[in-house]
Amino acid sequence: MSIVNYNYASHVAANTINRNESVMDKTMARIASGTKVGAGHADSGTYALYTNMTVEGKESRAALVNLNSGLARMKLVESTGMAIHKISIRMQELATTASNTLLPDADRYAMDAEFQALLGEWDRLASQTRYNGNLVMTGTDLVINMGEAGTAANVTVLVDDWQPDAFVAAGGAYTAGEVATGALVVGAAASAGGATAAMNLTSVVSAGAVPATRQENITIAANAALSRAKLDNITGYLAASVGEVAGDIQSLEFAIEAASGQAVARELGASLIGDTDYATETAKLASQQVISQAATAILAQANARSATILTLLK
Repeated sequence: MSIVNYNYASHVAANTINRNESVMDKTMARIASGTKVGAGHADSGTYALYTNMTVEGKESRAALVNLNSGLARMKLVESTGMAIHKISIRMQELATTASNTLLPDADRYAMDAEFQALLGEWDRLASQTRYNGNLVMTGTDLVINMGEAGTAANVTVLVDDWQPDAFVAAGGAYTAGEVATGALVVGAAASAGGATAAMNLTSVVSAGAVPATRQENITIAANAALSRAKLDNITGYLAASVGEVAGDIQSLEFAIEAASGQAVARELGASLIGDTDYATETAKLASQQVISQAATAILAQANARSATILTLLK
């Protein structure tokens, strides 16, 4: 039937073109942005899931940075602790030699000079070693934020106090992650305080032939024997503390391995949910372009068909 008031074929073709253009817009947006979720073309619930997985992946990467920084810090503690342990062994050797009553005073004074220099270096390493501006050898525990909201996911590493005059609180007992020397009480004057006492860093001025020294000294055989008894106890605890740090480092390395795997898994999840499949989308685009061209051709034919009616009026 030839009519002019309503061109059904033309309207059908126009509607097809409009629908196809809308689909093409979404397909091109996915190809251009690299993601198949976003304003106007996300499946219900997919956008929230995709963004949540993306955030979790970023948090995992941030946690990896924190863990690697913590690992570097604990390796600094380990290397410094090993140096302190070697210092204590040399001090133990000097104290043992100086406790010999047959030594002349001058020799013992010379050994005390080295003993004091080593004790000073021990104190310097323990009280001044920093990582990123933070003291790391004075007993401040390391807390690594893993970035997972709503969970108790922080990694806590107990760090000993490596200072030579540190000791456990009165009435306490030694526990791992507290005092590296294992000292239970404060060091007393003239190296006294007992075998479980801390070193005493209080200065003593020179007195006649005796040079300036500290309360912890080996200037006389009796003091040297008391210091040796302390160091016999301390060197073992320092070695154990180094071992504890090595264990903490091993633990952090496993935590880094786990966090790295979690980051990859979360990023993969986000990718599978929201990233554009270019093979699929480009195939869709080619199909939509063919449909668009065909619909345009049909629209042109439908519009031209009405022109045949004019021949009837001639």
